[in-house]
Amino acid sequence: MMKRYKVIVWGLGNVGRAAIRMIQEKESLQLVGAVDVDPKKIGKDAGEIFDFPKTGITVTDNIDEALKLDADVVLDYTPLVRDEKGGFTPSAMDVCKVLKAKKNVVTTLPIYYSQATTPDLYKMINDTAKENGVSYLPTGLLPGAYASYIPTVLAGLMGRVDKITVQSGEDDQHNYSSWVKVFGYGMDPDKFPQDKLKLGIASYYVSGVYEMGARLGFKFDDMKIEHEWYTAPEDLHPIFGTVKKGTLCGHKFTMSGMVNGERKVSLIYVHKICDDVVKTPAIDNKIHIEGMPKSLDISIDGMMPLDESYVTSAAPSVNVIPMVVDGDSGFLQALDLKVVTPLK
Repeated sequence: MMKRYKVIVWGLGNVGRAAIRMIQEKESLQLVGAVDVDPKKIGKDAGEIFDFPKTGITVTDNIDEALKLDADVVLDYTPLVRDEKGGFTPSAMDVCKVLKAKKNVVTTLPIYYSQATTPDLYKMINDTAKENGVSYLPTGLLPGAYASYIPTVLAGLMGRVDKITVQSGEDDQHNYSSWVKVFGYGMDPDKFPQDKLKLGIASYYVSGVYEMGARLGFKFDDMKIEHEWYTAPEDLHPIFGTVKKGTLCGHKFTMSGMVNGERKVSLIYVHKICDDVVKTPAIDNKIHIEGMPKSLDISIDGMMPLDESYVTSAAPSVNVIPMVVDGDSGFLQALDLKVVTPLK
């Protein structure tokens, strides 16, 4: 008889929506709890709020009560909460609350490869997980499957790796999440806090660069962060309102792990709106590896389509549930587990 894993979904936004549907379709998974703070969702069925079939699970806003349920894992899709210095401690404390309830945690939060970026949070989460006999695994699309899981695996085709560059991005024109406001779409670029955004985005994504560097044997002596911004050549019309000509419509962030002044591992990420109208900056999902052989180039098309752009963020976190629940306790990384494949 197939084992069924009992799941609580905490956060019913874009990624949570994709996860609910996946859980409904998997024989090996059972939804037992759903938590969100949106008044429009509380008290309603977790499937019906997305026009999916009924799940029989009513959405609650009380995570403490949900943690009393018999569950194997909490899928944490809550928005990142930062402290006054921009750190991730508030979200890390929420993770530890779940771990103390003896529930495993799989999350898309960027508390990822934290032994390199925030060792104090790594120790707190790792110790809490081990003390309670459960696990914490951060994985999604980015950081996660696309940076750094897939590039690191592809690097295994190389006899020698001298340099790796990962490019990606997303079109936010259909994104109704509150965090999209951080990009200042429609604002005057001269009045927008560009440096604050650069540092905030770097802290979100850069952990993937550190993991790729460590896995490939590079010891960075510097991390170079660059930011370019773009203005709308005409009025644009994303879901959240009109973005006037001349105002902000896109950003390109480049994070590079450096060795002796040379880029060794780079992540280039674009956030923009209306890519169908404005082609610059380009959203390219490409991986370029240099070494022996001379170069390896991979393109991945269709990874974040406008109609279902969050499936590839949810799927890595859902498909890994059995390995997390049945594996070792502590702070885990997907590259240390068995190959992640679709669940039945």
